[in-house]
Amino acid sequence: MKDLINAVEQYKELLLNAERWIWAHPETGYREVETSAYMAEQFRALGYELTMAEGITGFYTVLDTGREGPEVMILGELDSIICPAHPDANPVTGAVHSCGHNAQCATLLGIAAALKVPGILDKFCGRIRLCAVPAEELLEIEYRSELKKQGKIKYFGGKSEFLSRGYFDGVDIAFMVHT
Repeated sequence: MKDLINAVEQYKELLLNAERWIWAHPETGYREVETSAYMAEQFRALGYELTMAEGITGFYTVLDTGREGPEVMILGELDSIICPAHPDANPVTGAVHSCGHNAQCATLLGIAAALKVPGILDKFCGRIRLCAVPAEELLEIEYRSELKKQGKIKYFGGKSEFLSRGYFDGVDIAFMVHT
């Protein structure tokens, strides 16, 4: 465990920069275009190949240790809430990450970075799926209803949508952190 903690510590600035960037760019569910692109760019810079969600925001990647074991999924939610009275709310949209998803995404990125440290995967078995998922907060129902009508989504929530698309297939257990 100490090796993993040290690996994460190596990427402290990456985590803090990501948290601040995402905080400054809040977007609501299925509108997380900038956030999804930012996260994908950071993951690709670390050397990850991503499976992008088709027609919506979000993505996942899978690391295989080459050893038998469960598949563990770690999630980070991309969306913000709407709270125009919040002092840091986007003045146009009222969106703000007072839900803590900015910290979730930074944590997901930190884990992704730590798992690229040479030798770290030797300490694990099975597979690790890292997933940036959209639309956790149930907001803007009219917008989501329109997406559903257009056939872009089947479900209002991102996790339900990803599940229906098979993006969670093979996962034995999933978790995330929430501030």
